Amino acid sequence: HYQLEKPDGAGPFPAVMMVPGCSGFDRELLKKHYDAVQSKFVKLGFVTLRVDYLAARSADSCWPDVMTREVADDICIAAEFLRQQPFVKEGTINLIGWSYGGGGALHALGRSQNRNPVQVDAMVVYYPYCREVKQKLDSEIPVFVLVGAVDNVAPLGECKDIFPTAPSHRPVIRVYEDAHHSFDFEELPAEMEYEFGTIGYNEAAAKAAWLEVIKFLRK
Repeated sequence: HYQLEKPDGAGPFPAVMMVPGCSGFDRELLKKHYDAVQSKFVKLGFVTLRVDYLAARSADSCWPDVMTREVADDICIAAEFLRQQPFVKEGTINLIGWSYGGGGALHALGRSQNRNPVQVDAMVVYYPYCREVKQKLDSEIPVFVLVGAVDNVAPLGECKDIFPTAPSHRPVIRVYEDAHHSFDFEELPAEMEYEFGTIGYNEAAAKAAWLEVIKFLRK
């Protein structure tokens, strides 16, 4: 359940862990997006590692089978694996998580009874699901949060209590106007209504976010 791809050559290369939303990497409507993102990263010279927390538990969806603390555990294992690889450049292990995967990524910044905080060099979270993240995240790891202004699935307000109060530890937050949850998924229409809220693609927000993400990652 950890799928790795790397550029040609011996490296060392910067690395990106990818952690999907609640539906995982293989849901038909969303699969092309994750494939395209992974391909872009490899072309840009990054090692990519998919953290498939659903496949690890033979689950079809995060709800009700997987807790964000379990996603966090999988992320920590993946980060440790990358740190041990000779083709990964030291100081350039990045993480990018979407929705539930973003919530798991933020959860990984905290300490639990079974593990230490994740050791990565930069973290990007698209519209993270913060409802299960209870502890305040006092971490020096740079975090970039990208959310839609009209996201009613995982609104930013649910995350504010967990972010550090110290200015030096606060995440960078970008809020995109008129953008829903999953605003970067090109395969989606502009709006799709579900019982849990609205999702939909916003081209302007998606393109602006991608450019900022590339600038933010450690290379």
